[in-house]
Amino acid sequence: MKEKNWLTWLTVLALVVGFAAMGASVWLSAQAAKQTQRNSQLAGQLYQASLTSSSEASSVKKRLDKLASDNSSLKKKNSRLAKENRALKEANPDLPAAGAAAGLNVWETEKKSGQLQLEIDNQTRQAVSDLLVLAVAASGRVTLSGLPSYFPVGGAKPRYFYRKEVAIGKTEGSLTGAYAGSNLVCLFADASGVYWFKGNRGKIEKIGSQAHFKKLEESPLPVKKTKKKKKQTSKKAEKQSSKKKAE
Repeated sequence: MKEKNWLTWLTVLALVVGFAAMGASVWLSAQAAKQTQRNSQLAGQLYQASLTSSSEASSVKKRLDKLASDNSSLKKKNSRLAKENRALKEANPDLPAAGAAAGLNVWETEKKSGQLQLEIDNQTRQAVSDLLVLAVAASGRVTLSGLPSYFPVGGAKPRYFYRKEVAIGKTEGSLTGAYAGSNLVCLFADASGVYWFKGNRGKIEKIGSQAHFKKLEESPLPVKKTKKKKKQTSKKAEKQSSKKKAE
């Protein structure tokens, strides 16, 4: 009897342990399934994140490549502009001096007793010399090459203002004689001794050395071409006279 009870208890205990084991196994299986689902979700999230990161990385790379291309293009443009600037400076070595000379301005202020009063504003940052202001009866732009046509040889003496030295800043003057001319042009030398012509529209032209510049008492125009023509005509006259003598 006791042995049967013992066996019954053992059987019950085995059944309890078996059910417990089965329950634990089911629970562990459920937990494992949940963990597998979590891992799958996490893997999916990581995959999406990697895709996003890859897309962003690709976008960033494209931007960097574009910036690099733009920088390369800008470097080429800057290099080209630098070459062009050097070429301009080499082709126009007088540009800085001409820019400084452009700072000399002359304009009329009023008329007194038939004479035109002038104001000279020297903003060249240096004293200038041999300033000659001429009144030109012109309707358009007056250039250095076209200046002789307004003052023919043997014609009327032009109205002018001359000053040997002009300091920095503003000074006043007046044209000689009655005012006859609707435009003012000026000729002057900078501190380095280079002579310049400034037309009635503000254009600056280089005259050159003092050999190309004649004071008004000698000639109203600093133009060498007129002098050359005179020499040529005199040579032709000498040749013609020599031919006549030979005949």
